[in-house]
Amino acid sequence: MITNPFWHQQQVRKLTDGERQIARSVFGEALCLDEIHLKTVWWVIRGYAVSPDGNIYFHPDDWCEDFASQPLERRAWLVHELVHIWQVQQGIRVFWRAVFNRRYRYQWHKNKPFLSYGIEQQARMVEDFYIRRELGADCTAWYQCVPFLKY
Repeated sequence: MITNPFWHQQQVRKLTDGERQIARSVFGEALCLDEIHLKTVWWVIRGYAVSPDGNIYFHPDDWCEDFASQPLERRAWLVHELVHIWQVQQGIRVFWRAVFNRRYRYQWHKNKPFLSYGIEQQARMVEDFYIRRELGADCTAWYQCVPFLKY
């Protein structure tokens, strides 16, 4: 049987209680969680997600019913995408900035404001913070740079 890759039963849901807890542990009250939806769409490449408009879009094969119950790497992926939601909520045009700057790697520069880094660098920073915090590593540099992180 031949299946059409452009047709799938779209999955849509809001953040679970566990995902909301993860988000609050990172963003505090800086991120409005109530309107965020996770969705599947055929046009997202497997292994990627995009968050251009306040929602998170996944390839159907990457769908997850609850990231909070997943291994650290998958939970960190959610945190990365939630940074893009935060950026959208700050009025940053995520789509256009992502088109022109796909750099994920970053280097700390003393006194460089968080918003001076690229959008993917910002998301990677917070993703790295989440992983380090969950592993019990020192996160001092992140607390000093990222405005919504609290000790």
